[in-house]
Amino acid sequence: MSNKNSRIRLLFIIFLIVFSVQFRIGFTDNTTRNGLEVENQSGTVEAPKIKRWLTESGAEVLFLATSDIPIIDVAIDIDAGGRWDPSGYEGLAGLTSSMIFKGLGRVEGQSEGLNEEAILEFFANNSIVNSIDTGKDRVTIKLRFLNNSELQSKVGDFISLLLSNPAFNTEVLQREKTNLILRLRESLSRPQTIATRALWKAMYQDHPYGAVATEESISKLEVAHLKAFYNRFWQPARFKISIVGSLSQSEASALANQFSSESDVFSLETKDEPELFFQSMIPPVLLGDAGTKIISHDANQSHIWIGMPVLARHQTDDIFPFFVANHILGGSGFGSRLTSEIREERGLAYSVFSAFQLLKQKGPFFIGLQTGRGKTDEAIKIVFDTLDEYIEKGPTDEEIELAKLGLIGGFSLKLDSNLKLLTNLSQIAFYDLPLNYLDMWISRVSSVTKEDVNRVLKRVVKSGELQLVIVGGQRNSE
Repeated sequence: MSNKNSRIRLLFIIFLIVFSVQFRIGFTDNTTRNGLEVENQSGTVEAPKIKRWLTESGAEVLFLATSDIPIIDVAIDIDAGGRWDPSGYEGLAGLTSSMIFKGLGRVEGQSEGLNEEAILEFFANNSIVNSIDTGKDRVTIKLRFLNNSELQSKVGDFISLLLSNPAFNTEVLQREKTNLILRLRESLSRPQTIATRALWKAMYQDHPYGAVATEESISKLEVAHLKAFYNRFWQPARFKISIVGSLSQSEASALANQFSSESDVFSLETKDEPELFFQSMIPPVLLGDAGTKIISHDANQSHIWIGMPVLARHQTDDIFPFFVANHILGGSGFGSRLTSEIREERGLAYSVFSAFQLLKQKGPFFIGLQTGRGKTDEAIKIVFDTLDEYIEKGPTDEEIELAKLGLIGGFSLKLDSNLKLLTNLSQIAFYDLPLNYLDMWISRVSSVTKEDVNRVLKRVVKSGELQLVIVGGQRNSE
C-alpha cells in the first residue's frame, strides 16, 4: 500500500509542477515563466527556447530571454581550469584568472593602462556585480548589470579589453601569491581540508584532477608563467558565453561578440618564454585498487572521507539513475540509508552524507562523516556494510518512488531566479549538454526504474576501488 501511495504522490507532484508551468505561461498572449519569454502559436504554448550560436571569433553562446527584471546576467566559461596546470606549477590556472581584473595593459589611444583601483571604480560606478571562480575544469566569470543599451555597450567594450589585454603586474602578483599562501596555510590547519585534499590525490593519483597547489608550486610562479598560460588557454575559441536577461537575441549577439572580438589579440608579449609543458590532451581517469590513508591530527573527532571516480558530466544515461541512487544512499539527509544506520540507529555521527561531482572526465563520488575518535572503526565498518548491501541488493520500490518524489519536488527551486537559470545554462554550455536538458530533466528522473539504479550502482561503484582517508585519529588507537 505504501508503494502505491508513493507512486500516487509522485504523479501528483509531477502534475502540480507541469500544471503550474502551464498556468503561468498559458493564459495570455505575452506570457512568462520565471520571466522566460514564450510564443503562442495557434492557441498552443511552447516552452522557452535556449538559443545557441558561435561568435565571429568562434566562442559558443547560449542565450535565454527573460522579462521579469531589467537585469542581464552573463557567465563566461573558459576551458582554462586547474586540470591544465603544468606539473610542478599547480595553482597557475587559479592565479592567472585571479589577476584578470587586477590590471589592464596599455591600449591604442591611451598613454597607459588601468590599475586595479580604476577597474574596481568602473565596476562600482556602473553597479556591475562580478566574480571569477577557478575549478578543476573551467574558469567562470560572472557579470550582472542593469539592462540599458548604453551600459551594455560600455560593459561589452570594457570586459573585452580586460579579457584580451590583462596587465600582470609584478607587485600585484607578489601580493596575490602571499595572500594565497597564507590562506593555504590556514586551510591546512583544518582537518576537513586536509582530508579532502588527500582524498582527491588518492582517487586520481597522477591525473591532473588529483593535483593540488602547494606553497612550493605557488612560490615559483612568475609573470612569465601567467602570460604563457594565458596565451595558451585564454583564447575565444575556448570560451562558452551564457546570457540570461531581458534583452533581444540581436543585443545578446552584439554583447557576446564584444566579449570575444576578433580584433582583440588575446596574446601577451613575453621577453623570456618559460619552459612549461602544457598538455594538449588530458589523459583518461584510471581506477586503482582500494587504499587507506590515516593522517594524525589533534581534532576531537575523526574526519572520514571515502570516494572514487564514477561518472563524467556527459554520461546522462547513467547520471539520472545515479541521482536517484545517491538520494537514497545519503543525498537526502534524514530518510537516507546512511543517516538511518549511522545517526539514527547507532548515534555515531551527527551528520553523514553521500554526493557526487560531475566533471569533463569521471568526477568523484563521496561519502563523508565525522565521529568520535574511539568510534572510527565502527563507523567505517557500518558505512561499508551499508554501501555493500545497497550495491548487492539495490533499493526497494518504495525508496525509488520516494527518491524521485524528493528530486522532482525540488526541481523548481533550481530555476526560480535568473542567477540559477544562468548556472544551469552555463553547465549546458560548457559540458555540451542537449539544449533541452532542463525540459527533459523531470521526465528523465521520473522514468528511472529500480533496474536502472541497480545497473548503474553495480557498474560504477566498487568497494574494491574506494579510497578511504581518516584525519584525526588512528584506527584501533583508542
